[in-house]
Amino acid sequence: MKKKVIHIVLLFFMVILLLAEGYIRIEYDVGMYQYFTGYNRLTKQEAKWLKDHGSIIYGADNNSPPLRYVDHESKQYEGLAVDYLRALSIEIGAEIEFEPHVWNDALKELEEGRTDICDMYPSEKRGEKYLFSDPIYYQRGVVLVKNSENSIKNHMELSGGKVAAQEGDYAVDFLKQRVSQIDFEFTDDYLEAMNLLKDSKVDAVVGDEPVISYFMQQLNMKDGYKMLDKPLYEKECVLALPKTERTFLNIINKGIYNLKKKDTMVKIQQKWFGISRPIVKDKAPQRFMLIIAFFMAIISMASYLFTVWNKELKNQVEKRTRELDRSKKDLEITFDGLPHFMVVLNDNCNIVSTNKSFCDFKKQYKYEMIGKSCMHFNGIINMDCSNCIVKRTFSDGQHYSKEITFEEKLYEINTFHLDDDRNSKQRVLVMIRDITKIRISEQQLLQSNKMAAVGQLAAGVAHEIRNPLGVIRNYCYVLKNNINQGLDDKAKPIVVIEKSVKKIAGIIDNLLNFSRITDDDIADIDLETFIRNVLELNSKLMDRHNIKTDVVCSGKMYLNFNEEALKHVLINLISNAVDAMPDGGTLTLICNDSLESTEISCVDTGNGINEEDLKNIFNPFFTTKPPGEGTGLGLFIAYTEMEKFGGKIEVSSEIGKGSEFKIVLPKKEGKSHGK
Repeated sequence: MKKKVIHIVLLFFMVILLLAEGYIRIEYDVGMYQYFTGYNRLTKQEAKWLKDHGSIIYGADNNSPPLRYVDHESKQYEGLAVDYLRALSIEIGAEIEFEPHVWNDALKELEEGRTDICDMYPSEKRGEKYLFSDPIYYQRGVVLVKNSENSIKNHMELSGGKVAAQEGDYAVDFLKQRVSQIDFEFTDDYLEAMNLLKDSKVDAVVGDEPVISYFMQQLNMKDGYKMLDKPLYEKECVLALPKTERTFLNIINKGIYNLKKKDTMVKIQQKWFGISRPIVKDKAPQRFMLIIAFFMAIISMASYLFTVWNKELKNQVEKRTRELDRSKKDLEITFDGLPHFMVVLNDNCNIVSTNKSFCDFKKQYKYEMIGKSCMHFNGIINMDCSNCIVKRTFSDGQHYSKEITFEEKLYEINTFHLDDDRNSKQRVLVMIRDITKIRISEQQLLQSNKMAAVGQLAAGVAHEIRNPLGVIRNYCYVLKNNINQGLDDKAKPIVVIEKSVKKIAGIIDNLLNFSRITDDDIADIDLETFIRNVLELNSKLMDRHNIKTDVVCSGKMYLNFNEEALKHVLINLISNAVDAMPDGGTLTLICNDSLESTEISCVDTGNGINEEDLKNIFNPFFTTKPPGEGTGLGLFIAYTEMEKFGGKIEVSSEIGKGSEFKIVLPKKEGKSHGK
């Protein structure tokens, strides 16, 4: 078994090497050995040749844009081929000079050795005079005719017609070998040839597609003229050198190889042609055949491996199956061991599975529950169908949570979508948790916090009660001393006594109301009066710290809310504001009512809160007060209370200027907090 695997691995690496060899030849026209052994570096002999030769002269035609042309404004020789030769000059480390000519003259200059290099199509006839480099780009030869010319549909139908072409152009040799009786009108360049067609002096123009396309644009010939659908040829363009320069040919090919690795021609083509048809050869068919060969080899090896490993895989499958069975049983044990009630429902709201806790709670066996509708478990699973969170989870796949009261206990119901397979039926997991003790603990924590606040208010309340009691005592003394005087003198002290007693009663009522355990009752609150009463509880504390207060409400406002919760939150915010202004300041409470929400802002001119602490102020047990002076629960409980009723607390602060805590109570559909 192991020997066979080793043979397959060795064969696989051989296939990889062959694939790499084929890929490198397709991409760079060299073998893998040359690719990895420094083929691209010049030898000493080649470097000496360049040094001894001096500047290399590139000669080509002067009016074949965008391949090569002399710009009329800058008088510079430009174009795709010129840019490529400049890149080649840098790559081989030799200066290349440019000499633009009429095309036919450029061919003669190269043949006679007065220039060193020229780009052209290779042919058998030209091969008798020149050496050819590796390909540098690919392009097509085309036939241009008038739109009204219906007698010419391909190049074979040029027979007997008059055709304009640049003298010496490869298209002329191509047509002479394939089509007879063509009357050629030779020109110095493409522009002259296309003007002949425009003046109806010839039937067609033949030549390179990029150049003809360029002049069609320049001469406004896009509408009245067309290129035949089938091109004359699609052929590589090479650099031609004098027949004797073998060393120079090696140098040029190494430079071309390096430029191919850098995708230089692709970048130059994008500059001159944008996203038009690539001028480099499409190597996709060769790559495709290489990939097919590779995959055929892989498939053959895979088939062999499949046969060899089939038995082993079968054993592994059996082993994994046993492990999955064990894992499934472990999950079932975990599912049944959870203290929460777990029920899985299908899209018909029938029970698919449940855990032991729920079975014990309902005093039924699991098999008795499977398949039953949720309607059989009214009050704990079954809910009002119009507002059922199970149906909502089936509908949108989202998680929902809801609290219900059942048999004098409070439960939290959470729903989770379990569908993870398009072809499987939808299921929803319903998790039911007894939160009775949690809610009781929260109430106890809230009450403890409120009683701590009562302790902070005690000193001020005692002082407030002592003052009216002193007044009562003094006026009682006056009544005793004036018992024999007229009724008018007695009436005034009695009125003062009544007012003082009423004030004491109000203070005691506020204190008792605040210390009362919070419930969830909703009532209409006169917002401005309510805020002033809360401020009254803290008035002595604020007087002692020289803090001025102001209440700003936009008109008479009523709030439909839980009075105890709001009172607790406001007292906590006011207490924090007082602590933030040890040297005095101003505390402003602002009420605003809009269509969307009711807002109560508590604005102080205190020290402010730094940005780092702002992120944590609503976290439990976070406090900036010294040890023993704060529990870190005040703002946490206040925020929790607002969330409980759908509201929130927003805060903004600036060091040295103060802070603003804003209570935002959004108005629910069909019910408004404010009236």
